Amino acid sequence: MRRGILWFSGIFLLVVIYLSAPALAHVPVFGGGGKSPETAIRIEDPSKSRVLYGEIASRDLRYYSFNVEKGERIVLGLTIPVEDGNKGFTPNLILIGPGLADKGKVPEKLEVTEGYGAKVLSYSLPESPVYEGFTPSAFYSLVKLDIKAPESGTYYVAVGAIQEAGSRRGEDTIDEKGLQEREISREGNYGLILGYKETFTLKEWISIPLSQIKIYRWEGQGLFLIFTPLVLTLAAGLLAIFLKRETVAGLSPAHISGILAGLFFLGTGMSYIFQMLISLSKSSFSSEVFITLTLIVVSLGLGVVAISLSLKDESYGTGSTRKRIYFSGLGIAGLLFWAGWFIGPILAFEAALLPWKRKRKV
Repeated sequence: MRRGILWFSGIFLLVVIYLSAPALAHVPVFGGGGKSPETAIRIEDPSKSRVLYGEIASRDLRYYSFNVEKGERIVLGLTIPVEDGNKGFTPNLILIGPGLADKGKVPEKLEVTEGYGAKVLSYSLPESPVYEGFTPSAFYSLVKLDIKAPESGTYYVAVGAIQEAGSRRGEDTIDEKGLQEREISREGNYGLILGYKETFTLKEWISIPLSQIKIYRWEGQGLFLIFTPLVLTLAAGLLAIFLKRETVAGLSPAHISGILAGLFFLGTGMSYIFQMLISLSKSSFSSEVFITLTLIVVSLGLGVVAISLSLKDESYGTGSTRKRIYFSGLGIAGLLFWAGWFIGPILAFEAALLPWKRKRKV
């Protein structure tokens, strides 16, 4: 009983600490469209921090729009995958709006509303990518902008795949007079950072595992690579169970669900380790590594607890009731800490509902 109380106290403490961490994260958003100001992707709350992931073709532009009042903050940033950056892809980031003074050379294809100004943000590709601990992932952070809106109205952000020569890594940004006439066309993926208020809805928080898969795909990883750690963990666990058939003989459906939930939790932990190593091989060490380590410890811990509880024999009448409570807690913790790819928490909840009585040996 004391051990169970300690486990739940630890899980509760980790949940409290972890739920205070979204101040370091952005809400990931995926979508298409926005090939003109008229069809611009609409952002309803530009103050809410988010990353809008997209793909842009050569010599193309993608538009986003939002409304702000005079004096409100406009916070923008642009990221690209490491692989695209190494290939020379450095897209434009342009802010268009009322009261803005024109800055930089505007691409010929850019559509600017009459009376609006266009601020072309210039930059050089950083020497080192940035490590992000929640996914985990690595990317180039190209440019950031934090200004107050000069006028009230509708503002547009354009991300373009056309940029002038001289904006690549190792070259100084060329001013407008020194820009070469030749344009360099690139295509690739980008992440547009917008907003400054770090808030998550419950749905956004719980759905992060799906976004993680999309972000890995955005980085250029295939599904086979993404799910390899999970598949290997499941295969190793099932093989170990098969080799100890006498230990698991007569297991009830609840026992089986609990074991599988634990394997999915363990698989998530192994996936975090795998992705962390991949990302650190591309970027420099960051304090956000400790965020990833927290996710790893929690996922592996949930897996060990779930499997241990599932294999433990009942020696007291209230054991099944306690296991139902424990597995309900494991399911909730799995959702909050993104462990188990949704399947683990579902199996944990299932283990909390099914009967725990072992089948009689024939």
